[in-house]
Amino acid sequence: MNENKTPKVTEPIFLGYLHSFRGLAILNIVVVHAMAAAFIGAYGVFDDSNLLLMVSEIFYHDSTLYFAFISGLLFSKILKLKGYLRFYKSKFKHILLPYLFVTLVLTLTKINFNSFSSFEALLENTFNKVWMSFLYGKASFALWYIPVLLFLYLITPILDFLQSSNRFCKWLFFISILIPLFVSRIYISNEYVLRFETLVYFAGAYSLGMFIGNNLNEKLITINKHKNLLLVIALLSTVSLFYLYMEEFDMVGTVNLKETIFYIQKICFAFLFIIFFYNRKDKQPKWMDSIAQDSFSIYFIHGPILYLMLPFFRFILEIENMKPFTVVIVAVFLFIMSVLFSRMIVILFNKIFGKYSRMIIGS
Repeated sequence: MNENKTPKVTEPIFLGYLHSFRGLAILNIVVVHAMAAAFIGAYGVFDDSNLLLMVSEIFYHDSTLYFAFISGLLFSKILKLKGYLRFYKSKFKHILLPYLFVTLVLTLTKINFNSFSSFEALLENTFNKVWMSFLYGKASFALWYIPVLLFLYLITPILDFLQSSNRFCKWLFFISILIPLFVSRIYISNEYVLRFETLVYFAGAYSLGMFIGNNLNEKLITINKHKNLLLVIALLSTVSLFYLYMEEFDMVGTVNLKETIFYIQKICFAFLFIIFFYNRKDKQPKWMDSIAQDSFSIYFIHGPILYLMLPFFRFILEIENMKPFTVVIVAVFLFIMSVLFSRMIVILFNKIFGKYSRMIIGS
């Protein structure tokens, strides 16, 4: 007997509002790095007690939390349905391989090939440096986050099991979201080390993203209803950060109070940004599309571009009586040019390698 069957309705996998948020996230990251580069170029040190750098840090520091949050959300909403095999295959091709390529290129540019007495010594030294840079994200100052992200991908099945299992496991899952309030990320150093505290810190945002991605539309409706409360918390946390910076106070025992408040602030900002784009529905900013599409490529390569361009602005930064103003101007130029040149490199790789460029440079 033939029965009429209602076709299964599936939601589109492209989430325009999340795509826009991803574009905004990478711009936030480039902004804070551009300001830091301009400031160091002018003053020779990174001094966040200076009001100019303080403002930049308070609004843009820890913007990588947005990426962790987005990654977790996308897993629950889209990638989980495709299975773990496709999930890890995609991450291998589009994150790990480009990261290896960028690490190799940037590491090779720092090696003095004339300083080795034999080819074997050169080969051994090159392999060790590439491997250590790859393992700890040291080929460029911005690449520290990629080993953290790869760790998040590795523990995804564990977090997914905790989220979807019994009550005890679910409590453990929610504890993972709250742990960054008490376990602080460790600031970047020149050492070849990946701190456990940093992994835990970003795992919190990743877990929260996974939670929000489960029944996403219902969660967004709830968040939208409480957006005024989120705005108040975001403002209070921002004011608190200004106070802590001005008082030069951060540590309470082993907890970095600034990082605790940054976590709260950036999560509130993430919710508010997503709701803003979500309420725009299909009227997303078109100029953001290409930036969001190339977000990982921009992340991979914007750092070296910033510091390659910085010497060209040295003559402006050396004007003593206009330094705060010139720092802002140079930061704006560095920001625009790093995004622009990153996109030009992506376009060039797309032209040369076609669909394979995503496995080389991430886009």
